[in-house]
Amino acid sequence: MKLIPSNHAASFGQTHTTASSLADALLLAKLGHDLRAMYTDVSDAPVPRELDALVEQLHAVLGDDPESRR
Repeated sequence: MKLIPSNHAASFGQTHTTASSLADALLLAKLGHDLRAMYTDVSDAPVPRELDALVEQLHAVLGDDPESRR
């Protein structure tokens, strides 16, 4: 099987999957999985006390109610 370079001009009009595009698809799937895992870990973690205190100070300075934004 002849490999087609993965640039747009060389693969234009090709209807079959090349080895490089399959490798790219697998790499993107792995990256997506890793990013989802990282963001899940971050979003499930409690808010650090310092950040929570800073947000409260900002609300006090701005004069808005933090509960009204939820």
